[in-house]
Amino acid sequence: MDLRYDDNINNAPEDGIDSFLLLTTPRVGLEYDRGAIVYSMEYALSHGNYLNSGRSSFTDHALSGTADWDLGRRHNLTFGAAYLSINDEFNDQVVDDLESLIFERDRYRQSDLFVSYGFGAEGARGFLGVTLGTSNRDYREEIVARDRRTPFISGTFSANIGGNTALLANLEGRRIRYDTPAADILDRDNDEATLMVGIERETEKITATLLGGMVKKSYTDSAISDYRRPRWQAALTWSPLETSELILTAERRPIDSAAGIANFVDATSGSVAWRHSWNEKVESDLFFRYTKADFTGTELTENIRRWGTTLRYQFRPWMDLRTGISTLNQGATSQLFSYQRNQVFIGFDASY
Repeated sequence: MDLRYDDNINNAPEDGIDSFLLLTTPRVGLEYDRGAIVYSMEYALSHGNYLNSGRSSFTDHALSGTADWDLGRRHNLTFGAAYLSINDEFNDQVVDDLESLIFERDRYRQSDLFVSYGFGAEGARGFLGVTLGTSNRDYREEIVARDRRTPFISGTFSANIGGNTALLANLEGRRIRYDTPAADILDRDNDEATLMVGIERETEKITATLLGGMVKKSYTDSAISDYRRPRWQAALTWSPLETSELILTAERRPIDSAAGIANFVDATSGSVAWRHSWNEKVESDLFFRYTKADFTGTELTENIRRWGTTLRYQFRPWMDLRTGISTLNQGATSQLFSYQRNQVFIGFDASY
């Protein structure tokens, strides 16, 4: 539970509305192990009450579940499903952080289904994984957002080449289909294919992953040019001390456009985070993230800087107290989408 002060809840370029927000985010997880089959489920609810701005309260939901079958020493099969109901257009408690930064965020419901097959024994030199699934998103405000259906297939291969180093290869295909557009909106249905290869290395103090390749979008509407660009994903975790951890990430990927003003969003981001335990009870987090979002087919570009820090104190073995600040600064080629938003919060986490 958090009590937050937010100085710009409506993301206004000027004269933003400030408010206190009481945010409650309970989570519950269940797991049932039957030996060869493991069932798991997690549910998160995020409820916010704006205390002094007149803005309506919101409740977001996130539900996911999996069934994991061990079919032998080398074979594994997983079925999974997830459901999201997002009623607040800026809630990073239950939605993907990168997507929540892009200004097109909107209220929606999303349902996902997938099945994954894995081949490779634990500790083996090679592993092969294949996933089939679909993701359906239905927006609540149809005037500015378009529903879409996205069946997908992905494959992952890894091969240990000695010691703690492995070669990686990822292949993914998505078929993105929007609901029938209005007469004045382009048909942005497209097929997306991604191929990345890379390397992963893990030592006592460092874990590093680097993947790079290409992504291609082929549009059914000849009025929209096909897209072919580099795609990458990198992560580095360094623990110079037992009490300290530094995490670096970098990524470039296309994000589906909701509002229909762009063909898609070409997002490039990088982040750095530092976590340190000062003693057995006190821990701090500090992070910075930069995202550049190019709205293809338009002149709009956003440069988003987000940073924050959190201080935690273990009040009881089952309860942590926390306080912190966060800032989001969004610059854009259109002044309409430029704003700054600052938050100060205090709260606690309780677990059982």
